[in-house]
Amino acid sequence: MKKILLKVEKMIPGGDAISYFNGKAVFVDGGVPGDRIEAEIVKEKKDYITARIIKLIEPSEARTNPLCPYFPECGGCQWQMVDYQWQLKFKKDIILDAFRRIGKIQELPIENVIGMEHPWNFRNKVQYPLKRTRSRVLIGYYREGTHHIVDIDTCAVQLKQFDPVLKGFKKILKEEPLTIYNEQKHYGKLRHFVLRGSENTGETLVILVVKETAIVKTFAEKILALDPERIIGVVENINPRRTNVIYGPQTRKVIGRPYYMEKVLGKSFRVSALSFFQINVAQVTKLLELIKSKIGDGYRLIIDAYAGVGLFALNVADRAKVVIGVEESTSSVKDARENISINNQFNVDYFEGRVENVLPTLERPDLLLLDPPRKGLEKEVIDFIVDKRPHEIVYVSCNPVTLARDLKILVEYYDIELVQPFDFFPHTHHVETLVIMRKK
Repeated sequence: MKKILLKVEKMIPGGDAISYFNGKAVFVDGGVPGDRIEAEIVKEKKDYITARIIKLIEPSEARTNPLCPYFPECGGCQWQMVDYQWQLKFKKDIILDAFRRIGKIQELPIENVIGMEHPWNFRNKVQYPLKRTRSRVLIGYYREGTHHIVDIDTCAVQLKQFDPVLKGFKKILKEEPLTIYNEQKHYGKLRHFVLRGSENTGETLVILVVKETAIVKTFAEKILALDPERIIGVVENINPRRTNVIYGPQTRKVIGRPYYMEKVLGKSFRVSALSFFQINVAQVTKLLELIKSKIGDGYRLIIDAYAGVGLFALNVADRAKVVIGVEESTSSVKDARENISINNQFNVDYFEGRVENVLPTLERPDLLLLDPPRKGLEKEVIDFIVDKRPHEIVYVSCNPVTLARDLKILVEYYDIELVQPFDFFPHTHHVETLVIMRKK
């Protein structure tokens, strides 16, 4: 393979660093802007090159020593070699680049990324694949770009309360005859080991994803015994399909509660096994506080699209006569309706269905809250906004590229008042962005 000398220029969406050689973009996994490296060309196409570092000639000032002993083999984090304050800068650069290149928006009222004081032990949900060898049980994350499991005993970004459960579950499996799923042969029962929980309430929910019903009460009792003060339930999710999708359509409680409780800004939230909730509660709390400080009061109608279990809807409910949540997940809607009752917030109602189908049937809101998945807004949602023209829009995005694409259309009708990024996923390339817009 051909070797080349490069200086790494910048980070790009997806996590790679980019350099240039003979007029071509060179994508370098593990590079940090400012690095001078010797690289080996892995693939060369007409318009770009992919390369890997074989020698770090002069490290960037943004480089640091990774905290985690499993980095970089483990694919859970991509940026642990980058100093945290530099991570925040690079994430802002990624947003600016997306807005200028894709959104064609040059003047942007963007603030610095709000990071964490302690950017570790924040993930409240982890999904582990498993494998059984002749002598070991492997539980961990896939090596990036592969289905090779990197076996771990601890994780620096998951909640600390998960560590003893992870270690203990591995010991239980060594002693139990329960078969572990082999995706090539479509054989074995246990597919994934999932932990969800709350640092605020101290509760942990265990979800075992299986090919077919396999978890009996005595097995679940052993799991409860790993941390009887925190583990509040064991749930079995059944996924019989030959697929990389983790969850199947059927979930049943084996023992205890099929949900955990979370607390955010004085409100309580029930979160079931398959319901969506933000991964980083500390950071979403800051985001909610900022939203509440920027929006008005006395609204007639607020619509919360992609509403989940009601985190946003319930936290802005005191600002409006009526709040409507729109959510397609049956599990999340069920939790949301319970959360409405738990928090005595009876001016909140929910519609179950896809946002692009439900939203066009609703009347114009004064304030529209948007927190879509990575693919961004569907055409029908954009059409609804352009047609109805809500006075204010709060758009929370986890993908700068689709955010910039959507705003390219919306800036014809709305002024952008604030762009505030938040670091919900330290040590990865992911960044959350809050945009507040008002009708022109």
